[in-house]
Amino acid sequence: MTAPIDLRSEVDAYVDAALPRLTDELAKFVAIPSESARPADLARAAEWIVERMRRLGADVSSISSPDDDAVPPLVVGEFGKSGPALIAVNHYDVQPAEPLELWTSPPYEPQVRDGLLYGRGATDNKGELLARLLGLEAHLAVHGRLPCRVRVLVEGEEERGSPHLGELLDRGKDLRRGQWAIGEGGGVDPEERPSIECGVRGMLGVQLNVRTLRSDIHSALAAIVDNPIVRLSGALSSLAAPDGTILLEGFADGVDTPDRADVARVDAMPLGELEQLQEAYGVDRFRLGRTARESFAAVVFEPTLNIQAIWAGHPGANNKNVVPAEAHARLDLRLVPSQDPDAILALLRRHLASHGFADVEVEPIRISYRPWWTPTWHELVVAAASASAAVLGKEALISPSAPGTAPMWEVCHRYLVPAVSLGASRVDSMVHAPNETYRLADAAVAAKITSRFIGLLGPQAAFT
Repeated sequence: MTAPIDLRSEVDAYVDAALPRLTDELAKFVAIPSESARPADLARAAEWIVERMRRLGADVSSISSPDDDAVPPLVVGEFGKSGPALIAVNHYDVQPAEPLELWTSPPYEPQVRDGLLYGRGATDNKGELLARLLGLEAHLAVHGRLPCRVRVLVEGEEERGSPHLGELLDRGKDLRRGQWAIGEGGGVDPEERPSIECGVRGMLGVQLNVRTLRSDIHSALAAIVDNPIVRLSGALSSLAAPDGTILLEGFADGVDTPDRADVARVDAMPLGELEQLQEAYGVDRFRLGRTARESFAAVVFEPTLNIQAIWAGHPGANNKNVVPAEAHARLDLRLVPSQDPDAILALLRRHLASHGFADVEVEPIRISYRPWWTPTWHELVVAAASASAAVLGKEALISPSAPGTAPMWEVCHRYLVPAVSLGASRVDSMVHAPNETYRLADAAVAAKITSRFIGLLGPQAAFT
């Protein structure tokens, strides 16, 4: 009797053999500096991924805004012709690479060192996207077909808040309609255990602007004119205490108490990733004097108010004796379920006015994200955990939410599509920081997980 063919082993062999090609493709993709301030390079990156998915046999379209040529296109790749649809959410834009002097090699001249590919976007999201596509390719090559349709959405504005994603989705045909969705992320912890995240936070981005003068004025007059830096500092101090305690009145009102089962799940999770993060980023203590365990829970369940930038005056080498005319700060507020970004924006304006800072302009700087969480017990989560455990050989760790944000609400809310992370990223990949990397061995792991995961989907899936 002939032994049955182990198609999973064939998929793994296909992925391993294709890894050198993926490395070469990723280097070429990362070499495109697709930052929001570089529209020509965003267009190049969009066309690059269009051609990559066409070579895989996808039906590919590029959806643009008819009203604004500056909006990067949404690239849509449709794999398969029948069955329920899985929506995969990705992006081709990247964070700005500055400060360039902190990179050990130029961010858009990718280098491979010790099994790591260095470059901006190497993990977020170009590496994760190409690993996902390799998983689809391997599944098609070995099995001959997909058990469901797969719709790959690749946008070009994720890193600045996806301000036009809703408009572009509406211009396509039923692009939000699907049975399941997967977002970026999904990881591997220091003990080589897979980690699954069942949600993403929402976010509100704002800029605070203060102008006290028509123009800069001689500092000899500092005794009689308001300094906008002082005004801005007071406004920020009313929002956050020196220890980081959030003082925005009403910010946490109405926030749901975490489900006890979710709290127990987070309390049981190992702290290896947090320790790895401390080492990678030089974190010597946690805010508010929290323990590692308390901090881990805060990352999952608590909203945040972060001051990400302040600028004013003339900080150059040459001294300039003036009272500056204006000062600015940029904030991002990460939100958890039950927090409405529009309501939080109104709350922020009321808070500043009631504390004597009505002159501080609150300017939204991006279309706000809403949170989107899927219950940790959902069958889709079970499938993601099962596929990840099958590849890595260890039980998956499941968290109710990622600490970061992605446009899953925009994609999923209309048809209540459950979503989960899927992949093999690492907490020390220096995402959004200088020297971003992607472990090439993890690209292979992510591709194998993708194939196993879609193998669990289809018309006969218990959770369709």
